[in-house]
Amino acid sequence: MQSIESFSQRVLRDMSSAVLVLDRKGNIMYINRPASEALELPEDIIPGTEHFELVSDDTYNDAFYEFIFEALYNKDTTHKGRIRYRSPSGKELVFRMSSSYLGKPDADDALIVITMADVTTEDVLRKKIYDSSMTFSTFIFGFAVWMIIYALWEFLKRPIPADFMTHGIEVLSILMLIFIIRRTSLTWKDLGILSDDLGKKIRTAVIAAACSVAFLFALKGIARLIVPTSFEPDAPFFDISRFGLRQVLYIFTAGIQEFLARSVMQGNLKRIIVGKYRAAMSIVLSSLIFAAMHLHFGFLFMAGAAILAGLEGILYEKQQTIVGVWIVHWVFGVCGTLLCLIDH
Repeated sequence: MQSIESFSQRVLRDMSSAVLVLDRKGNIMYINRPASEALELPEDIIPGTEHFELVSDDTYNDAFYEFIFEALYNKDTTHKGRIRYRSPSGKELVFRMSSSYLGKPDADDALIVITMADVTTEDVLRKKIYDSSMTFSTFIFGFAVWMIIYALWEFLKRPIPADFMTHGIEVLSILMLIFIIRRTSLTWKDLGILSDDLGKKIRTAVIAAACSVAFLFALKGIARLIVPTSFEPDAPFFDISRFGLRQVLYIFTAGIQEFLARSVMQGNLKRIIVGKYRAAMSIVLSSLIFAAMHLHFGFLFMAGAAILAGLEGILYEKQQTIVGVWIVHWVFGVCGTLLCLIDH
């Protein structure tokens, strides 16, 4: 009998799962190392001397205790579930637990056997996937409504300027930001708004913005050589007089659009899509959707928006913050305006 008891204790000790054994009164009869570490209890507790319910008087753990002692009231059932627990140090965990009654009904030597697996990381990931799918679904709904509005705008022969349609997208972005902050568990870091080592990422973004400016200068120069009448030939090659309050305020438009394209579309798509190429797929899909949102500006503008969004998507994937792509977007838009390539 003693050898069997020693064998049982050795098996419990060597289990990777957390194991806690209580008597009918809630006294700790056995606890292995994973359980003592998870619950922040000493492993060398003398059996029968520590009452488990009195270890903490935190009401946050009421559901945890109730789940354990449910085995006393339903002795023939093994109770399973996911339960939240706050440790004495304040750490909040999620356990996948089972609680079962071992022994004859009302026997004094009956035991409650609890096994626990820490699934906190899994629970956080599952919550983020849920939040991402809900957020992206809401965005698709808003996008569909916007497309209907666009169709109506075309049907009525464009009664308002195209800029108002763009502002409609910005309003949609602001509503999405409010929704995400108030209704989901996604953090500022999840959304790419806050980031570590921001200074280095800004420097990289400035270099990328400078390269985009050089590209636009080269594009216009080559276009003028091939088709001299292209891009307002009567205007200066680089018209600094076009820079005004509208270009300064465009920094807010660029930020809102990048939040929509990166935080709402690309970031959420990456969490939802599964597979080896989920990052690439999230960049491609978000770029195509972003281009479609510029339908009111025509095909060439949409093609340019798709290319720019794709390049910015790569930068966002590397940096995981919208700050860098925000800078590139604003510089690209302002420079394109001053070169008479686009009209912002």
